[in-house]
Amino acid sequence: MSQYILARNKFKPYEGVKFLLIAESPPASGGYFYFDRTTGRDSLFRETMKALGMFPEDKRMPKGFDKRPLLKEFQLQGFFVVDASYEPVDKLRTREKKLIITKEIPRLIADIRKLNPETIIIVKSSLFAPVKEALEKAGLGEKILNRSALPFPSHGNQKAYRQKLRELVSAV
Repeated sequence: MSQYILARNKFKPYEGVKFLLIAESPPASGGYFYFDRTTGRDSLFRETMKALGMFPEDKRMPKGFDKRPLLKEFQLQGFFVVDASYEPVDKLRTREKKLIITKEIPRLIADIRKLNPETIIIVKSSLFAPVKEALEKAGLGEKILNRSALPFPSHGNQKAYRQKLRELVSAV
């Protein structure tokens, strides 16, 4: 967990978090949104950067790509990503994944309170309902921008993810 938090916190916005994206977990593949270089399976990073106009939509992002300049721009614009769990859950069965995410909700809420973001965007369909409910119970529901699930940007959902993320950000 600490390696993810250390990598993430290097790019915490100085002026406060304007847009907080809540993702599921770091991938089991060993990559991570805030690690310095791409692994070739960085769909959340790649598609987020494309959606926000920080990387050309028509370009391929190669394995080993230095993410730091884009992460710096992401930081400067007030964006930040946290995970519902820092234990990789993407390769687990739905039931196991749900148990881990549920167990991590109190820590996630505490993280969000410390960050005090202006707005919150929940990424991934399976994460949307439990996180939205927890945020509402914690009195943070009014900060949620998306009223329906934002699909994870893989398996054909890349274009929908980019479009919906753009719409949410431009509405603020």
